[in-house]
Amino acid sequence: QANIWNHLHLLSEPLWESIKASPQAWWMNKSYFHNNAELKGAINLSPAWFQQGYGRSSVLKPQNGFLEASQLLKSRMENTSTRAWVDLSSILLIWSSTYSSMSMMVNWATCYHRDINGQDPWYDMLVTVGNYPPLDFVIPMLNLWLCYNPGMIIAFSGSALEHGVGAVDGDRACLAYYMCANVHQLVHVPMCQSLWMDNL
Repeated sequence: QANIWNHLHLLSEPLWESIKASPQAWWMNKSYFHNNAELKGAINLSPAWFQQGYGRSSVLKPQNGFLEASQLLKSRMENTSTRAWVDLSSILLIWSSTYSSMSMMVNWATCYHRDINGQDPWYDMLVTVGNYPPLDFVIPMLNLWLCYNPGMIIAFSGSALEHGVGAVDGDRACLAYYMCANVHQLVHVPMCQSLWMDNL
């Protein structure tokens, strides 16, 4: 946990920039980030994020923030003849997750919400790290208050179940892993259905 938290400091600049990126969106509203935190912000990552929405000659305009790895993807795209495809084989060598997307949220609280990027048949995985007092992860429609202390991992459907996390003093980061349909569509890899969907 300490190693993860310490490495997040390498992202301090893009994390800070992410708060300014979408002031009209509730999840980027400054009021949801811990006022006194040295490190705060939210960044989304995916091996194919730039192919989804940015042209070869476009200026980098982060949505929820991107780190230098995404800028590397953009530079590789500028050397290709088409916006729609880049050789992902070299990128996938350093993409260590089975999930197609990841978000890093640092010193951030949320209102109750559903995640628009997740997929109902799939469970998202949330990992929380840092140094902070006891905190609850709340799923109000199920009347669940889950222990969300440092080191906890929660797997659930963020697009199907409304959820939220309150503010807390201290330092906290959430690493959220999820499947994004746009990534699969872009690289022409169908998303498999879960077993419970087949039995409905």
